[in-house]
Amino acid sequence: MPEVSVIVPIYNVENYLDRCIESILGQTFTDYELILVDDGSLDNCGIICDEWKKKDKRIYVIHKENGGLSSARNAGLDICRGKYINFVDSDDWLPSDSLQYLYDLRKKYHADFSIASNLRVHNKAGLIQEQYSEKELTQREFLTKFFKIGTQENVQYTWAKLYKRELFDHVRFPEGLIDEDVPVTFLIALQSNKIAYSTKVVYFYFFNSKGITDEKFNDRKFDLITVWDIVCNEAQRSGDEWIISGALLNRKRADFGILMDLAISNISWKNKVKYLPKMKENINALRKNAIELCKMKIPLSRKIFIVCFSKCCILCLFLLHCSSKVVYKIKNQA
Repeated sequence: MPEVSVIVPIYNVENYLDRCIESILGQTFTDYELILVDDGSLDNCGIICDEWKKKDKRIYVIHKENGGLSSARNAGLDICRGKYINFVDSDDWLPSDSLQYLYDLRKKYHADFSIASNLRVHNKAGLIQEQYSEKELTQREFLTKFFKIGTQENVQYTWAKLYKRELFDHVRFPEGLIDEDVPVTFLIALQSNKIAYSTKVVYFYFFNSKGITDEKFNDRKFDLITVWDIVCNEAQRSGDEWIISGALLNRKRADFGILMDLAISNISWKNKVKYLPKMKENINALRKNAIELCKMKIPLSRKIFIVCFSKCCILCLFLLHCSSKVVYKIKNQA
């Protein structure tokens, strides 16, 4: 039985998949199984997975109908055998010491899971990191970061972590949603008393700036509200008033989040206006909660936008739409 199961969900990433797999197979830590989940890819990803399987006996390949990221991860969880679990997205990659470091970090602090830092990159590049810090976090200290209380650090993702397998005995990713990491990380945290935390970079997150710029606003953006509703429901079940209040505050913050997504998205003004009736509840909720949100330790610019959206949503939306169009045009002319 392997010590670690590395689960990689895969869909239409043939240009990046070799880089991801090579980085995992090149780890200094070798006692793992690599589960490649081909989620109904329409390109050559399935063939690439099968070719890699021939080269290394630690690789297992699942070919399934397309069901989305959550479905692919769940398929990996259903067959994994490792004592610990690690997730890697198929267009990202790992430094060579990533698994070993996360493994040693968890063991050092006798933690339920370990978490280290990630770095957004545009291309594959080396990294020399001479200084970083480590510490043990309690459940509340981790949830303080999760709820972004006094910080903008994001620990809500499920990658760049190494988990005890039993944490997933009754946890699966919600299928059919984006932002699926949020409720899963929350449910894992509720089961954890000790978390080993480090600022060392163990994960390279591929930042495709063109893809982000061209991203269209669509109905799936409302999943942000749904996942925080899930978190709030689970928080209520915990019975912990501090956890409940943190979850509710972030649910209120999500109303502002989707308004900002709409404002800066690359769709026409006409199509943006069409979404306003659907966002009526979000706008009203933001007006009601604006003062509370502005008391949070968030950047001043966000507080200004919260106030502007709550006072005159359409005007603020229009101004951000115009400014984002200018930025988009400049980037494409560069």
